[in-house]
Amino acid sequence: MWYPFSDFDRAFNSFSDLFTRVERPQRMSANTFEVATTLFETADGYEFRIDVPGASEEDLRLDVHDQTLTLSARRVVKPREGWSAHRAERQSFEWKRSFSFPEKIDPERVAARFDQGVLNVKLAKAPQNAPRRVSIGIGGAS
Repeated sequence: MWYPFSDFDRAFNSFSDLFTRVERPQRMSANTFEVATTLFETADGYEFRIDVPGASEEDLRLDVHDQTLTLSARRVVKPREGWSAHRAERQSFEWKRSFSFPEKIDPERVAARFDQGVLNVKLAKAPQNAPRRVSIGIGGAS
């Protein structure tokens, strides 16, 4: 049977769902979980500040390869043994995010510090990308 308002109902429900997510971002599913990130560039490298609330150091993984930084994290929320939840709004999540840079990163000079739910990562540009002063000799060309 044909329902003339079915397309309208689908569109309305999509918009309703969108506004619910905008009003309450903490209720997003694990598949759409996003982290807040700030990236700074300095003369010799980059610095990231990444919010990872509820995760521990053991839950974070950081990989650097050539011009890419890949960060992954997970948080597992388990009820205490013998307890039952009356309300469970905190979600377990797992995500992975990669960032690409215009220059290669020196993997030996990457430092990371995790404090109060914020991961600070300092990345140094690879030495071959650093400016180099060339001395100018006097005399004939060889």
